[in-house]
Amino acid sequence: MKFLSYRKNRKREHGAAIVESLLSMFVIFLVLFGLLQVFYFVIGQYFIDYAAIRGARSRAVGFRDYLIGREVRVNALPASGDIVSPTLDENSTADRLTRERSYINSYVGGNRWLEYEFWYGKSSDENRKVNTTLTYTAAVSMDMTDLYTKFTDYAFPDAYLKHLFFGKGNGIDLEGKASLTDYSSNYIENNSGGN
Repeated sequence: MKFLSYRKNRKREHGAAIVESLLSMFVIFLVLFGLLQVFYFVIGQYFIDYAAIRGARSRAVGFRDYLIGREVRVNALPASGDIVSPTLDENSTADRLTRERSYINSYVGGNRWLEYEFWYGKSSDENRKVNTTLTYTAAVSMDMTDLYTKFTDYAFPDAYLKHLFFGKGNGIDLEGKASLTDYSSNYIENNSGGN
């Protein structure tokens, strides 16, 4: 008898467990997606801070402005999006990585031009618009070198998902700052601020 009443109660619960499971999976998905976006911005902030430190170090020892800019861009590279110029048409990831590494080394040495999406706001894909740019400003005060780096409008890489969940708002600005002692005045006779 007890067995029959249990079956009657179960018949009235059509799909309640499925609905609860779907709702909980949706909430978990939103939480994990939010954590992914926070992680993406935190990592971007770490790299922009590192680029500021390396740029300030270059400025503190007397490098010229174009070398400081190159140092800032190369050290912000992991947060700079896809390569735009030169184009890479390799089929495998290993070929692409090898080619890209050699391009980066040539760029650091001044032998090749290199451009990534978030450096100047250009995309390798014509269908995707990129608004993010990387800028830096340097200032010398007393015996200190201050360098400020900034990703303007740093957005989540997949624009479709960003617009789907967070509307059509802009990305956030990531700023890094580093201050170091200006050592170049100790050993460079004509110190004109790295120019």
